[in-house]
Amino acid sequence: MDMKKLRALEELRDYYEEYDKKFPEWLKKSRQLARNIHQEYEDKGFPAGRFGMDFDLLSYRPHLAPKHPPRQSLLELDENMRQLAESCGQSIEEIGRTGSKLQEDADSTYLGFTEEASKTLLAKFPEGLIIKDIEEAVQEYPWIEKFWSHILPINLDKYTAYNAGYSRGGVFVWVKRGVKVELPVQACFFVETQMYAQLPRILVIAEPYSKVHLISGCITQPACDMGLHGCITEMYLGEGSEVTYSMIHNFRPGFHVRPKIGAIVDDNATYIENFIIIGPCLSDQAYPTVVLRGKDARAVIRCIILGMETSDIDVGSSIIFSGDGTRGELISRAIATGESKITMRGTLKGYADKVRGHLECRGMLLNPMARAWAYPQIRSTSPEADLTHEAAIGKIAEEQLYYLMSKGLTEDEATAMITRGFLDVETPGFPPLLRREIDKIIAMSLKKVL
Repeated sequence: MDMKKLRALEELRDYYEEYDKKFPEWLKKSRQLARNIHQEYEDKGFPAGRFGMDFDLLSYRPHLAPKHPPRQSLLELDENMRQLAESCGQSIEEIGRTGSKLQEDADSTYLGFTEEASKTLLAKFPEGLIIKDIEEAVQEYPWIEKFWSHILPINLDKYTAYNAGYSRGGVFVWVKRGVKVELPVQACFFVETQMYAQLPRILVIAEPYSKVHLISGCITQPACDMGLHGCITEMYLGEGSEVTYSMIHNFRPGFHVRPKIGAIVDDNATYIENFIIIGPCLSDQAYPTVVLRGKDARAVIRCIILGMETSDIDVGSSIIFSGDGTRGELISRAIATGESKITMRGTLKGYADKVRGHLECRGMLLNPMARAWAYPQIRSTSPEADLTHEAAIGKIAEEQLYYLMSKGLTEDEATAMITRGFLDVETPGFPPLLRREIDKIIAMSLKKVL
């Protein structure tokens, strides 16, 4: 390892020695182990991860950011920050929301329930929904230890070890047994400091027969055009529960983005994920993995990718069918514009009887310089598993354009209509409220590109 990296690691160790004093002993040990693994991987010259563009993690610092004062409301955001937050599915007035979390760089500047939630959900279930800053939760609930880095182990790759060793901030969501949270909980992560590494963690515990929606919006200030954003998210779904997770990225061309998501789903539970990329970036790599552990568990993961400028995007997803009678769908739709490169990966692994899964990867190229690849994979050890896939990449069919133009549309209008239809993926069980909001976000993003 060169001297520059050694000095960066020494600087990090000095800072986090003091920062970690507030944590319980088990977490201190876990974080130190992760740092040792990260340094070992650096010494051996390992890449940041198995997939996606490689880059120097130590160029981005998780500790060099100014202190951000707390806010009394999201309405305190300036007009520019409001527009950015709304572009990622956040409601500034918190209309139709249960609660909100705002993190600016490393600081949690706002966390609270809405008045509507206080009068309805919390009046009926005062302790039914717990939302806390993750660093406060680990101090208050010792049992979190058994859920920490269990789905996504700290030695998964160099980036995961870096995040696990130097994470700051995040949110803990705990839904108690039988509690149905009908209105979404929203979490907004702003990067505001140049060359900053924002490394939050999200932990979701959905007890049996509970229900919750989480909308995560990840964005950056226009003045901040280079940085790293990566979040480790682990979700545990109890029997009969339902979790919907919508994650929307809108970054800038100088950003590396590395979300890590894992979920374990028990008997008759349902996990729905929507991962949407609408802004340019230097690179974005994700591979959410869901383990359908329980009998008749179900998962739907859909990725909607708008590749812009020179973005290098490598997004995949995986469902592991471990329980009998489990069901799953992986749906990826990508539009490549400019000189963007998009890789779509998908894996279905069947290890139980009477499982059914389908994988779909479709890409559309809107520029001769754009590129897209699809890598569907299916594996099964059970003769009773029914796993299927389909993949296609191409440009807009000329006959479609000519038909719409014959009806009076311009070429740009016809292209916009076709691309909107291409990204219009119907997912059973998708909440109508989120569907309308996400459709609006996609339409706004396409308008900028086309």
